[in-house]
Amino acid sequence: MKPPILQTHHYLVNIENNEISMMNFKNSEVDLIVYDKNAFNTKNYYFSYKLHSNDKLTHPISFGTYSYEIIGINGFVRKFKGKKKPEIEVILTNTSSKDEIKIELHNIPDENYTISLENLYEKTKKEIKSASSKYDTVINLEKTKGWYDIKIKTENNSWHFAGRTEH
Repeated sequence: MKPPILQTHHYLVNIENNEISMMNFKNSEVDLIVYDKNAFNTKNYYFSYKLHSNDKLTHPISFGTYSYEIIGINGFVRKFKGKKKPEIEVILTNTSSKDEIKIELHNIPDENYTISLENLYEKTKKEIKSASSKYDTVINLEKTKGWYDIKIKTENNSWHFAGRTEH
């Protein structure tokens, strides 16, 4: 009997340009489910997507009070919640290293704007103050063998990223 061939996946899901952006960087297909938690008990609660090889899809967001959860394979979860349209843009990407992720914050209004970054695996939380409109950080995932569970919060919005890096 031949051993199974494990397929690695490399796909990203973020809020970009006021919509949920889903990108697949590998040749294998990826199934994603988008839940609009505010539309529970309606026909617009559940959306199923198949990201084909090197594909990009988007899903519209109804801003105001919003709550979206995106589920993928291998423990991949994204949760985007807020009371209004986010003032900042939060992007999580995989780095070229298998055991690192990069978090980019864009459009930070000023240095008094409060942003918290919590690493649930490391049990650490820090306040981010940036004199510039951008902030980047790389998180090493060697201790957790590529697994991550990160929450970023502002006064009105939260981004929750969980999963495992694969290349």
